[in-house]
Amino acid sequence: AAARVSKQPAPPRARHPSLCASSRTRRSGTIVSKKRSAKASPSAAKASPAGSAMMKRGVKGVFSRKSSSGSVPKFTEQLWDKFKDPKDADSIGPEGVERLCAEIGFDPSDVHILIFAWQLNAARMGYFTKAEWTAGLTKLRASSAPELKSALESVYQETLQSARSSHGDIESFRDFYAFAHRFCRDDNKKNIDTETACAMLTMMLTPLYPRHVEQFTAYLAKINRTHGVNQDEWMCFWELCRTVKDDCSNYADDAAWPILLDEYVEFVQGRGT
Repeated sequence: AAARVSKQPAPPRARHPSLCASSRTRRSGTIVSKKRSAKASPSAAKASPAGSAMMKRGVKGVFSRKSSSGSVPKFTEQLWDKFKDPKDADSIGPEGVERLCAEIGFDPSDVHILIFAWQLNAARMGYFTKAEWTAGLTKLRASSAPELKSALESVYQETLQSARSSHGDIESFRDFYAFAHRFCRDDNKKNIDTETACAMLTMMLTPLYPRHVEQFTAYLAKINRTHGVNQDEWMCFWELCRTVKDDCSNYADDAAWPILLDEYVEFVQGRGT
């Protein structure tokens, strides 16, 4: 097992990041910025590669309906014109995203804004392109701000239901969860920083696996992990939540989980430092 850091004070509890801001801005506490800053996994074959494949072909989403006329809905264009960057007609930037959040009644750190970014298959946190916007809004088929809010709430509930499915229909949530890691990474980075990871796990998984999320984020704070969480660790933690009891009593340490999760289980069972 990798060396562990012990007896270090836990940093302050991670806050949910504003989804309007870059990761550099989130770490500094500012709401909006104009700039962006070993072992084989038991689920590697179906988690990380699957997530990458889904990202390449785009998000199906829960509402995959198309406009009957094939044209861009009027509301889509009106909303775009209202929030687009005055200096870049092909982009809505952080300020525009923040104003959009206020328009539809969600805080920028609300999980529904992450749902919205997922439905647009947005490539960059805090920014939406015209192509992403048109495809996503047409798919959601909202004709007013209240309808858009209702559509996002429905997508979120459908996605949670996918995660709770007892019939193996978990692909919608898997896609959403994999998207979040890619969306929160800085350009050309493989990891998301630990503070952001804790905040996103709390946002996304607490409704489903509250005890594991509480324990895992506490463990990450305890070891003060400086290099963040990679995609494989991210996806495997979800697999652990789905298959391992809260006390980790049925954890199979011979299943080649990432070292981070082996050490998390030792922490839960009182065997870690």
